[in-house]
Amino acid sequence: MSKRSLFALLAFASLPLFAVADDEPTTKQVMQENKSAIQNRIADIDYRRKQIVEANMNLSAQEGEAFWPIYNTYRTEADKLSKEAIALILDYARVYDTDSVNDETAAKLQKRLLDLQDDRQELKEKYAKRIAKEVSPKRSLRFLQIEDQLDAISLLANTRDIPLVE
Repeated sequence: MSKRSLFALLAFASLPLFAVADDEPTTKQVMQENKSAIQNRIADIDYRRKQIVEANMNLSAQEGEAFWPIYNTYRTEADKLSKEAIALILDYARVYDTDSVNDETAAKLQKRLLDLQDDRQELKEKYAKRIAKEVSPKRSLRFLQIEDQLDAISLLANTRDIPLVE
């Protein structure tokens, strides 16, 4: 999914804010200042993602009636996690840029990253169960396969330009 790659680009595009300001803005301030841009990107990416899911789910009209409300709710919750991912990237960028990634900071960032990954997995499981129950287990599995592929694409796109911790 290209959502995360756009988030990464947005996060790194905002790095000059850190370098220019005498008082570094907090992650919350950066996200607030870029709120409309973030929301516009999320909406654009969600639209594209929905098109891909729609083209690949092969739903009957009846299945679609049951699936799309569930999927839309899933995406709303997934978007919250994506915003948390942006905040994590911004926080990492801030400490990386100031060469202050010590062991304590690394441990905190690692915990946030792993918690975020767990939250994403729990979210997928929650909605896969709902789709299996309200649509069918086969459609649920297809949903997971599509989401996993989109997430893998997104993860690669988002992380390839993020420098590794020293």
